[in-house]
Amino acid sequence: MRTNTDLKKIERRAYLSFFQDGLWDILLGVFFVAWGLMITFDFVALVGVIFIAFYFAVLGLKRKLTYPRTGYIKIAQARRQNVRMLILGIVLLGLGLILSVIFSTGNRPEWLSEYFMFIFGAMAAIIVAFLASWWKIRRWYIYALLVFANFAVYQWLEVPLNVSFFIPGAIIILCGLLLLYRFLRKYPMAGLEEPDAIA
Repeated sequence: MRTNTDLKKIERRAYLSFFQDGLWDILLGVFFVAWGLMITFDFVALVGVIFIAFYFAVLGLKRKLTYPRTGYIKIAQARRQNVRMLILGIVLLGLGLILSVIFSTGNRPEWLSEYFMFIFGAMAAIIVAFLASWWKIRRWYIYALLVFANFAVYQWLEVPLNVSFFIPGAIIILCGLLLLYRFLRKYPMAGLEEPDAIA
């Protein structure tokens, strides 16, 4: 019985370390910055290219930085979270492309045209809040509020649209970098062997 309890504690620690190194925060911030760059340079594919590149970069950094410090356990739940993250990213990118095509035709209600980006920002905030609840990461609720607030500012204070993506993205990236710095200080390299596979 005690062995099972200890194993659960170890798995819980490994699961928490999956999100406490700040790398997923950095990826989220990069996603918003990529949208800002897409708007700035009018290059839709830029979002997908940057997101996918950084997604695999995060997996590589976890292999090099996270697992050697906290250990590596193949937890079914963690693997599912990893797959779901990729699926969610692909769905969001696809949704963004579809919406871009639909709203480039001009056949839409006037009120929807006027408030479209605010609605888009609200939807993005809801998704971030959903991930916060799904993964039990409280700080992501703050990220959701940050995203929503920036799109509200864009809607009613006429801030440039790309800035509404850049500001939350940059703040989230900085938070992720701070978390990564604290994580590396808290968990010095334990000299463990590099895992053979990525969850």
